[in-house]
Amino acid sequence: MNNLLENITAIEISTVIVEEIIDEIFIPWEVYQAIYYISCSNLEKSQVDLSLRDRYLQLRRQLELGYALLLVDPNSRLYNRTLESEIKRDLLILAQKDGDWETISTRLPEPIPSSRDQTMSAVYKLLSDRDFLNILRQLNKIQTVLERRDRILRQNPSRQTDITDTTYAQTSIQLNGKIVNRYSQAILERSDLHLLLQLHQQSTAAGEEQWRGLVKFALTLVSKQLTNSFSWVKDKI
Repeated sequence: MNNLLENITAIEISTVIVEEIIDEIFIPWEVYQAIYYISCSNLEKSQVDLSLRDRYLQLRRQLELGYALLLVDPNSRLYNRTLESEIKRDLLILAQKDGDWETISTRLPEPIPSSRDQTMSAVYKLLSDRDFLNILRQLNKIQTVLERRDRILRQNPSRQTDITDTTYAQTSIQLNGKIVNRYSQAILERSDLHLLLQLHQQSTAAGEEQWRGLVKFALTLVSKQLTNSFSWVKDKI
């Protein structure tokens, strides 16, 4: 029940113009492995465009940062009291985009253990944590955008502009019913402005309807649970 309520605290609808639509299949271990092994040397070997390498490295930093925050959160299943003070010192560096965060030893388990004495249990535990998976999903979206940009630059190295998957409109609906709309300045310059706004409005309406259904379903479950609990207490009396 708690997981259900946490998962419907908000719903987000975004309207984005992309070069192509690619089916996104989220396989946690594959995403984790891809981001974990990001490094200057690996980016150079892969010949990732120079203009994107810093962004890839920031992706790796965010993975480390997200994990560190879970390790010091008492409400997290990954909370580690023993390392809390040590990790909090590292957070001062990890939180800075331009900080020397790469000098900090990673605490993330290797996707593929390099020693016979190591097992996959740490990775399994990590990838079964809902909060960490949420972080991984968000980073996967950024990674997908970066990979798409890199492909475009490989095909046309001179194309340095107009390759960003710009989010033109975004709406979030929170659990308390508050609706927040954000619009990019770039949307005002598009000839299909009205069409984009119309499509976003339709998506928002569909998302709001889905959100209301989820909230109604959750409240129904809570009501039934309270009724059953009350009946059990009454019978005992």
